[in-house]
Amino acid sequence: MAPPAPLPRPDGLEPFPGARWFHTEPRSPIITAMGRRLVAEKVAVYKEGPGPQWSDADHRSYAGFQVKIGYRGADADGWPGPVSWAKLRVPRT
Repeated sequence: MAPPAPLPRPDGLEPFPGARWFHTEPRSPIITAMGRRLVAEKVAVYKEGPGPQWSDADHRSYAGFQVKIGYRGADADGWPGPVSWAKLRVPRT
């Protein structure tokens, strides 16, 4: 499932595809790009990957990123939101 078409960003970063999109367990190059950033941030828990299919490893890795940037408790739930997504700086795919 493709995310909604957000407006392009002049900085070359992937626009936030919307919180609901991640709950659909998407398969997209956006997920791979996000995963590569999580690896670069040293919070990834992938045994293999990252790859294009949203997985539990993506969810747990993203939660680790949220903790790294200061989220605590229920705020570090592993679901991308617009603020944490902007801080992750996922390159445009």
